[in-house]
Amino acid sequence: MTGITRETKYVQVARLVKERYIKPQPPHSPLPAERELQAEFGVSRDTVRRALRVLADRGLVYHVQGSGTFVAAQHNTVRAPSLHPFTEDMKARGHRPQSVTISCQMVVAPPLVARDLTLDAGAKVIEMKRLRSADGAPVALETAHFLPEAFAHLQPEVSGSLDAQLRRSGYSVESALQRISATNLTKQEAIWLEVPQGTAALRVEKVGFTSRGLAVESTQTLYRADRYDFEVQVER
Repeated sequence: MTGITRETKYVQVARLVKERYIKPQPPHSPLPAERELQAEFGVSRDTVRRALRVLADRGLVYHVQGSGTFVAAQHNTVRAPSLHPFTEDMKARGHRPQSVTISCQMVVAPPLVARDLTLDAGAKVIEMKRLRSADGAPVALETAHFLPEAFAHLQPEVSGSLDAQLRRSGYSVESALQRISATNLTKQEAIWLEVPQGTAALRVEKVGFTSRGLAVESTQTLYRADRYDFEVQVER
């Protein structure tokens, strides 16, 4: 190794990888394999892995199990869990939001949705799938289920604000329970979000309630982990 010898080895490797393989390459370009980086920099495999973890923590690379490490897109959007609509939130942060409706139909409520909305087996709900983007780049894949009465048993107006439609019908979501977990994208999910299959993502499951405590919405949103972070303020 040559360069700034006062740096911890893995920090130095992380800096060199950033300069040689991340800055010059477009998003989703593969990095050399760990063994190749190990040979190039003359360090142990553990040092290479620690360097890659540093880069991943900084949002510069992401790892796909069985495929390797890739350059991450450098336009992260940070959002604290809230009830602000995606469009409103993106505009407030200076991004240009866009939503594409993939499908909107009446379906039999999946078991987890029936549980969230306290429905009997076989009950029907409105299902809407949407691709959410910021500045023309896909950020999230959303699958939302609503009580049919929330839209007067009619199809929602997909080009309009769902929140506004819910308010007009008296089913405005005023509170919610959210659960955030890690997942890996399936082939179809990865196609929509324009990343390799198996890419890490954040899954946010939300159950929305009216002011009367009625569960009206059950939504699962998959966020690209290289473009979306959640900030949570905690206090003692």
